[in-house]
Amino acid sequence: MRADPQTGEVRWTRHGSLVMDWVEVFAPVVFEPHRQSDWPTTGSLLLDDIPFRVTRPSGGTSRIAFRVYCAMGYENGRPRMWQMQAFPSKTRADWEIFLRGLGAAPQRVVCDNDLGMTAAVRAVFPQADLYFCEWHLKHALDRLLKKLCGDDPDRRAEYDLLRGRLDAAFTGVSFWRPFVADAHAVDSRRLSDWLTTTGAVVEAQFARRGLSTSRSLDTPLSTSPMDAFVTPIRDAIRPRAYALKNRERTNRMLMLMQLHANRQDDERTYAKHIRQWLEVNRGRPSVPRRAIVDIGGSASLR
Repeated sequence: MRADPQTGEVRWTRHGSLVMDWVEVFAPVVFEPHRQSDWPTTGSLLLDDIPFRVTRPSGGTSRIAFRVYCAMGYENGRPRMWQMQAFPSKTRADWEIFLRGLGAAPQRVVCDNDLGMTAAVRAVFPQADLYFCEWHLKHALDRLLKKLCGDDPDRRAEYDLLRGRLDAAFTGVSFWRPFVADAHAVDSRRLSDWLTTTGAVVEAQFARRGLSTSRSLDTPLSTSPMDAFVTPIRDAIRPRAYALKNRERTNRMLMLMQLHANRQDDERTYAKHIRQWLEVNRGRPSVPRRAIVDIGGSASLR
């Protein structure tokens, strides 16, 4: 048995030739000992999704075919990928399904200010402290200022100055409030509307985040700690995204990728668990190969 460390693809070989792909049969077997039954109840739960675009072989424009929902938590102060699942869309209903998949509830959730995601978090974890990722908030304001530079060229210099102050503005309220006052003075309705609504959230979060010297590693201000997990997964799936059309088979592949991300992938351990499972089933898998198919020929990840 050989496991690809990037894709999580497990293959069995005999006499040097490829026999079959056992992902759908054995991924749940090796994943089960590491499966989380509850969300982390200490530290923070970080949420994000990875979109994957595909283009038909015949050409044409690309589109987002599916997304991989990711949740990262902390175990004994160390970051862990907690759960990953593929979904064909990005809606509140999808996020609720994802979040209800495990028990218990986190104390604190950090995520993007996405309406569907945040609505799901509030519905499933009503007592959790919902903290919007500051990187995403700053990036959203920067995108707005950049767009205003093109739409309102007469005040481009003022918008550029504000963009140059963004990093300092997000360090705390002492820099944020002068920034907001000067931004309102530009007299742009779109900019003022953003500052009055989302900007109010930014300032409120400053009061909740505390001093950096007393903030623990499991209480981040953004989802950036997920990058070390997400980037290799994105890079591994992107070239193969068009071929991933069955949701359940993809989710079983993601089990193996999660084990790899958490450094829990070990071929000897895999072989031990598979051997034990086979012995219980008289040496044969209890499920047939290629049993997971989409009914009616309609891809579940499109």
